[in-house]
Amino acid sequence: NIFVTTTYCCVLSKQYEVHVVNKMPLPRMKVHCASADNDLGYHYAEPDYDLNWKFCENITGNTLYFCTLRWRNKEVSFNAFTSHLKNDPCSKGICRFEARIKGIYFSGGAFPTMTMLYFWKNHTGQFVL
Repeated sequence: NIFVTTTYCCVLSKQYEVHVVNKMPLPRMKVHCASADNDLGYHYAEPDYDLNWKFCENITGNTLYFCTLRWRNKEVSFNAFTSHLKNDPCSKGICRFEARIKGIYFSGGAFPTMTMLYFWKNHTGQFVL
């Protein structure tokens, strides 16, 4: 597991924690997550690998983290965090994404309850079921 963190003091905004967990079998999954000013790099995730990080939401309300996951011929890109959504899915401060065979699942603090959010696509952009 890797924990990317810095000591934060969120005075005017809320602190969040995002987890992107590989629940796929071998081979390793390629994971890349970033924001406009914080690239978390490329990771080659073994099964059960948890890429996670904490951050303070930007007080201007424009924080956005996105991730791209690749496994075999499958790929998916998604927003892992978007500031000030009308119904904040991470209202408890924790966003958890799990890459599974059928797609990407999400929990906004009610873990272990997970909801499927995204289907995998193959490298040509077609959905893989």
